[in-house]
Amino acid sequence: MELTFFFDKPIPFFDGKCHRQLCRICPDSCLIDHFLPVKRDKFAGIKIPYMKLFILFILLYGIPGAAVSQNPESIQGPGSIIQAVKKAQESLKTVNYILERTDTLVTGDTRNMRGHAIIRVDPGDSIFGFEFQAEREGVREKSIYDGKAAYETDGEKMTYLRIIKPSHVLMQPGGQIILTDLIRLDTSGAINFTTRQDDRFFYLTMHYPDRKEYDVIRRSKTVVIDRATWLLTAMRSHQETLGKVQDLFFRIREIHINEPDSGFDFSAQHFLKGYSAQVSKPVPPLLILKGRPAPAFILSSFDGMKISSADFAGRPVLLDFWEVWCGPCIESMPKVQGLFDHYKEKGLKVYGIINDAKQLGPSKLMVKNRGFDFPMLMGNEQLKKDYHIEAIPQYVLIDKQGKIRFLSYGYSDEIESAVREALK
Repeated sequence: MELTFFFDKPIPFFDGKCHRQLCRICPDSCLIDHFLPVKRDKFAGIKIPYMKLFILFILLYGIPGAAVSQNPESIQGPGSIIQAVKKAQESLKTVNYILERTDTLVTGDTRNMRGHAIIRVDPGDSIFGFEFQAEREGVREKSIYDGKAAYETDGEKMTYLRIIKPSHVLMQPGGQIILTDLIRLDTSGAINFTTRQDDRFFYLTMHYPDRKEYDVIRRSKTVVIDRATWLLTAMRSHQETLGKVQDLFFRIREIHINEPDSGFDFSAQHFLKGYSAQVSKPVPPLLILKGRPAPAFILSSFDGMKISSADFAGRPVLLDFWEVWCGPCIESMPKVQGLFDHYKEKGLKVYGIINDAKQLGPSKLMVKNRGFDFPMLMGNEQLKKDYHIEAIPQYVLIDKQGKIRFLSYGYSDEIESAVREALK
């Protein structure tokens, strides 16, 4: 069985008007007409249009304020499924699970990971709604969020590093094991829902609008719900970029709910007592280049022309290292285009450089579709080594003397300030 519900915007219920143009459940005839005759008299003191809308509301969402039955046979429609899941999640206090995760990247590569997480629910927490400790197999560091701050701990070196922005802990190896929808199902942003079921599970798919400005389409999230517990057992997040699939799949292999001993005392913060703080990190290799002559190169442009670093001798040049599968790269490129447009007549050269040869075709298409017209080059392994490309987007500004004046990971307003100085 499969049901689909579409909403262009919230239906303004109870205003006495027909909203058939917004309700796309039954495009040829009003669903409520099957239950009530279309008459303009009063029914129990309520005009028929009001009653029709009220029944539609009940069909989709159930009776307001009524308790949801957890009997799977009584659940119909995405609204009821979502409500039942959230009701089950309200009973969670601690969750202990083993998770397997498979990421299919837009490059076509896949990465597999497995790990263990201990979660303590805290409804008052504004960041996640819970505290957690998580670790990934094969990785020494653990990720911890104690309700106040996030940390990455190293049990071998007996050190910890405080993460400045707590939400970024999910980017750490341990944080990648956290399935937030298991504790707090997030349905925000969905424009329609599709459901199906079998003897063991409900499958709820949330569909999201395309982000055409980033060439991202077919965005969806599917959660697999155990009919016995109403808790998630798996989740798949899907999108397509320039015809390339990105797919993240989470599967819970073992789960323990509300056990007396969760196995971790979040309040004790024992690692703060037994571990030493890691107060500094080694200087990134990128910064070693600052003030040195820029490594020379000869590269091919997207249209097949040979471009040499000698071609811009005596002029400042900004190098933008990016990849088509890098969201922050694409988001920053309009700003780079703005620099090119504003300063090219004053002598600035700008080059975008990719190093993933497999993505040359999609990269060309993205550049064309987005209307970026500063030159694009195809890099190589030697260039990556010479310019210490370890993270992207990466920006390198070379001055008129051929020396590296400014470097950064990620775009910042400091780049334009450096450009203005280099043009003097």
